Amino acid sequence: MKLVGLELVRLDVPFRVDIGTAAGVHRTRRLLFARVVTADSEGWGECAALGEGTSVDPRVDEVEAAAHARGVQRVLDATAARGGQLPKEAEIAPLFGSSPVDRMMGALFEMAVADAELRLSGRSLAAALEVGPGFETLPVGAAVGIPPGHDLGILREQVREAVAGGAARVRVKIEPGWDTEPVAALRADHPDLVMQVDANGSYRMEDAERVGALAAFDVLCIEQPLPPADLVAHAEFARRIPVPVCLDESLTSPRRVRDALRNRSCQIACLKPGRLGGVRATRLAHAACAEAGVPVFVGGFFEAGLGRAANLALAARLAQDRAGLVNDVSAPSSYLAADPCGYPEVQAGWVRVPDQPGVGQQPGQQPGQPPGPGLPGRPDAQRRWFPATYT
Repeated sequence: MKLVGLELVRLDVPFRVDIGTAAGVHRTRRLLFARVVTADSEGWGECAALGEGTSVDPRVDEVEAAAHARGVQRVLDATAARGGQLPKEAEIAPLFGSSPVDRMMGALFEMAVADAELRLSGRSLAAALEVGPGFETLPVGAAVGIPPGHDLGILREQVREAVAGGAARVRVKIEPGWDTEPVAALRADHPDLVMQVDANGSYRMEDAERVGALAAFDVLCIEQPLPPADLVAHAEFARRIPVPVCLDESLTSPRRVRDALRNRSCQIACLKPGRLGGVRATRLAHAACAEAGVPVFVGGFFEAGLGRAANLALAARLAQDRAGLVNDVSAPSSYLAADPCGYPEVQAGWVRVPDQPGVGQQPGQQPGQPPGPGLPGRPDAQRRWFPATYT
């Protein structure tokens, strides 16, 4: 595909309600998109990074600054080296390094190029991943944050709404001092709900007894109980408690996933494509988990519809490779005040994997309408165009 240019697009979308975690509160979702335009097609990618960074994940502003400073130029240079032909999707991630920012950039541009290739060939991402019969729909999992003021009534109502919407599993955010009481209340409300708790690295080894007490409420697992850097500590923590340990923030690359498995640091793995470096990197990480017998679910960063559609198709492929757990594939409309992309409708707790050409609906594209320059009616979108030049 002959490259015409690339564009970076940024806009802010409020969350429907503030999402509290042990690491902080998310109030606005800053979205960053990359658009590649070729002579025959165009494609969009979505950056997974949130507005607020963590010890392992960069802020979306950091990724945007790096994309302006060097990310776009790497794609342009690689295109020039190929006589003006845009590198193939499989060649994008290797253009970037192994830092957290580079992995986010690699995933962003990989998605954009994949979207352009798929639209040109008339195929969906699910078709490209060879998702077969029986995996056209997936059950939906939901995530619920720590409510303002630790208001138990708000939490119970949010979980009630998620269950009423058909969520097959609810991931509940906890932190020291906000754990036993909310989990006990939710279990009393929903005796049969598949529930897991997510600590975002807020506990320490001396909290093992308190965390282990959550076993009384039949939680599926505790996600990321300790800070992400220490895999050995997580292995010891897992031996001390009767609740399975799931790792999330600790799993930053396929190599890091293999290290965690070798150390027996987790019994469940949450794999996030943006953090790992894209779809291909996530499949490598999943293969390692499957070989070790560790079940997996695809986690999310509260993406808009495009990024979540990519996760949905990937989750279907991973489930086909080896049965896993319920994935974070709820509709963005359940947590964003407005989704600029659109997403398949969730029906009775199940969502259909997109089968239209491309990764998902491009920003501003309405169902059944041809793709355009995107984001109509969003004058607040910040855009910057980078023309392709070959000298």
